[in-house]
Amino acid sequence: MSTRTAPAPTRPGPSAAPTPDRPPASSGPASSGPASSGPASSGTASHRRSLWRPQSNCGPACLPAPGEVPRVSGARQLVRLVALVGALLFGALLLPVLPVLSRAGRQAAGRRWARTVLRAGGIRLDVRGRPPLRRALLVANHVSWLDVLAILAVTPARLLAKHEVRRWPLIGPLAALGGTVFIDRTRPRTLPETVAQVAEVLRADGVVAVFPEGTTWCGLPRRAIGCGEAVPFRPALFQAAIDAAAPVVPVRLTYGLAPGESAGPVATGGEAAGAGDTTAPAFLAEESLYTSVRRALAVRGLAVTLTVVDEPWADGAVDRRRLAAAAQSAVRGTAPSAAVPSVPAVPAVAAASVPPADAVPLELAA
Repeated sequence: MSTRTAPAPTRPGPSAAPTPDRPPASSGPASSGPASSGPASSGTASHRRSLWRPQSNCGPACLPAPGEVPRVSGARQLVRLVALVGALLFGALLLPVLPVLSRAGRQAAGRRWARTVLRAGGIRLDVRGRPPLRRALLVANHVSWLDVLAILAVTPARLLAKHEVRRWPLIGPLAALGGTVFIDRTRPRTLPETVAQVAEVLRADGVVAVFPEGTTWCGLPRRAIGCGEAVPFRPALFQAAIDAAAPVVPVRLTYGLAPGESAGPVATGGEAAGAGDTTAPAFLAEESLYTSVRRALAVRGLAVTLTVVDEPWADGAVDRRRLAAAAQSAVRGTAPSAAVPSVPAVPAVAAASVPPADAVPLELAA
């Protein structure tokens, strides 16, 4: 695994400001669009079954066709799998030692472990820009289970994950001991508590990494074959950055093949794709984690590129909805969606005057 890092200028973040568009209190998630339960009928709404538990419509058609990406031998795949499990076990053994290390030591150990796991899987990491090392809400697109490793390899972030992850063998206990903030999507009323918890970490100078799409997708929409589109960024967790007056750092994660390898042609449907981009490492909703891991480990020359968006992308004090829309455009490299209402920026105020998150009725779709 090789890492290329290039500096990036300071990025703008949200000023502490009240948000004029707080949704009314309700007993469950509110919908700002189509019905929030049951399958969507058509169009772009088909990628989600509810606003609280979004799900992309990516499926087997989104994956590479046989022979489209180069593969390693079966023996090599087995070696990678064993090495990957070994690296995860090493992380479990490392956790009891972390409390006695300095903060810098813990951060370095975490980054080294994540890079070891990537290397064990034969995956190369390229870094573009300067990832945050303190007090920031890192927001990224979500394609694969590898996203987490790529982020942890470059920044000492605490992750936000669905509570189901806590039950995953080996990974669940590692995540819990590593300080992951779990969100229970079956209990919408607990969201304000989660937002408050994230804000507290930010106020304590920590980095929190979130995936505002709320689900994984293939990363390369191919509408001609019915392969779907990304789920819109959910604004609720952006409230934590506003409450803590912390910067938001957009990060773009893409997967491709290392130079010298080849991939079949990919016809995209609106979002940028490179010549070697691939959907092989995608973790699709209807498959098991083991299936996704085995497919990724079989690819020869797989590389993940983590790009920190460094161009100006937000202007002044904003509410969480506008902040989410701007971050989504920055991550995906697209123009802001016309479907997202433009909310005028509000004047900045002192952080102490911002209402606490637990006093605000929030929904994931709000």
